[in-house]
Amino acid sequence: MTQNVVVLFDNSEGRSLVREECIANKIYYQEFVELVQAEVDQTGKQRKKGLWDSFDDILDRIEIGD
Repeated sequence: MTQNVVVLFDNSEGRSLVREECIANKIYYQEFVELVQAEVDQTGKQRKKGLWDSFDDILDRIEIGD
């Protein structure tokens, strides 16, 4: 992940906090990080071409009922 863009992912305490919240809300941590990264990769672009495709690819890897 690009450094200093998402401050919570920039240190172990922040990552731990995000991980705990993901667990509490039944969200897959790794996929959450990938979704955030997909959005960060689009920063500064007027059109976020391919963002929804990236989201679909990431979310498709999660098996329903897991």
